[in-house]
Amino acid sequence: MIRGKKGLILRREGKIQDSLSCFQAAYNVNSTNVNNVKQIAKSFLIMGSHKRAVDAYLEAEKILNIPDWEIYFNLGECYTKMNQLYEAKKHLKRSTELTKNELPYIALAKMYLLEDHVTEAQNAYMAALSGNPESIEAATELGLLYLKIGDVQRAFQQFGTAVAHSPNCTRAILPIAFIIQNHQEYDVALSKYKLAAQSIPESYALWNNVGMCFYGKQKFVAAISCLKRAHYLNSMAFLPAYNLGMVFLTTGQPASAAIYLCAAVSADPKNPMPYLLLGLALKRLEDLEGAEKVLQKAHALSPQDPLVLINYAIILEAQGKGNIAAEFLTALNDITAVIDVDVQITQTAKKLSTKIQQGTASSKQEEELRMLNSDEV
Repeated sequence: MIRGKKGLILRREGKIQDSLSCFQAAYNVNSTNVNNVKQIAKSFLIMGSHKRAVDAYLEAEKILNIPDWEIYFNLGECYTKMNQLYEAKKHLKRSTELTKNELPYIALAKMYLLEDHVTEAQNAYMAALSGNPESIEAATELGLLYLKIGDVQRAFQQFGTAVAHSPNCTRAILPIAFIIQNHQEYDVALSKYKLAAQSIPESYALWNNVGMCFYGKQKFVAAISCLKRAHYLNSMAFLPAYNLGMVFLTTGQPASAAIYLCAAVSADPKNPMPYLLLGLALKRLEDLEGAEKVLQKAHALSPQDPLVLINYAIILEAQGKGNIAAEFLTALNDITAVIDVDVQITQTAKKLSTKIQQGTASSKQEEELRMLNSDEV
């Protein structure tokens, strides 16, 4: 008993190996005490020795006459870490049959999400909340799931529930502020971000969103300052680099925009948008050849994006490749017949098409004039 208590104290102090030694000593004295075996298994789990943890939990299961939900839950956690998802799911399901505790339900929901089974995950989170109405984690995770599938209203409700039980829950405050920000209520969103900043001042996602609030308010200096901080906190993240590129492009600083858009391309090479904006930045820098190359990549990644098509056509026309540009305008016209396209894009396409036609007619007249002059000579 004394060794067991000492082991728990050592574990709280972070001395996992020393605590394990205490639990093993207690086990040597009384090998039929299931708590000793469970604590040994827990130590192995914390240390990352998942196979040894499984063996210990299975031994604990044999000792018990009554099934223990914690053993099955921790077995599920171990199998998840070992990437044995079938076994993990089986033991987590067994755990949910034995308890209303939120932990196995939340773990099972995350397992379903790994398999892209959204409905099953949603049901698991709701079951967790049914037994634990004040569960902050279950409410937050369910809110994030709703946000992922585009159900913003129900997401907002779940985040609100989490914040009602824990006003400083940043995992709920951030998405609430993000939803408010998307409704262009920037001052309200900023007040939420200010609250979150007290707990997570080094969060790049927080500073990225604050920066975009200032961008929405057209306070570009403040936006750039916040976005630079976000980029500093995580230079490998896509959004701060991309947003910095967009803001610099908006404020007429294409050289600075190009630098950050190159970083965005490196962070997410399969996203067409940084290529598109990088093409616009290079065009403003009068590097038409470079602009054509990156827009070619953007088109390869998103061949039916109206923004990509119109900007690619503009670059091609500027390079004297009117015939190829006309092909992209035709493709854009076909897409316009199927989906709603921004009016500015369609108007630009009409102007560009007229310009290309005039250029083609002018070229024919010049060719005919050259032939006439040759005959006269």
